[in-house]
Amino acid sequence: MPAELYNSLFDNNAPHEGNEALVAAFAQLGRLSRAANELANDEMMEGHWVFEEEENQQAARYAADDRRETSATFSADGYAVLVALNNGVWSATQQSGKAGASLKVGGEWVVLTPGSPSELNIAVMPDALTLVDLSGQEIQLQR
Repeated sequence: MPAELYNSLFDNNAPHEGNEALVAAFAQLGRLSRAANELANDEMMEGHWVFEEEENQQAARYAADDRRETSATFSADGYAVLVALNNGVWSATQQSGKAGASLKVGGEWVVLTPGSPSELNIAVMPDALTLVDLSGQEIQLQR
C-alpha cells in the first residue's frame, strides 16, 4: 500500500470508495480507541480516578422527599408483616402466614397476632426482620 494511500485513511476529509472506505472506517475507529486508552492511562497515572461503590438502593433519598420512611411490608415464605410508625410508636402487623409466629427484634420477642398490631421497641425502620414460626424455624423477612 502506498504511503499516500495509507496516510489518507486517517484523513476525515479524504474521499474513500469501496474497500478503501471500509479500511478507512476501521483505521479511524482504531485511532479513536487508542486515543481513549491513552487518555485513560494518563489520567490513572496522574491519580485522576475514583473507586465506585454501588449505593444501597434503600438508602437513596431525593432532595425533594427526604422524609423518613414510616411503613414497609416485609415478606418471605408465605409470611407478610407490615411495620408502620403511628403517633411516634412503631408497630408490626402480621398480614399473612400461619398464626403463632413471633419476631426477634433487638434481643426481644414480639408475639404476632394476625391482623392486630404489636408494638415494636425500635428507633428506625429495620432493613430485615427475623420471624420465628411455631416449629421454631427462623425466617428472614425482606422488604
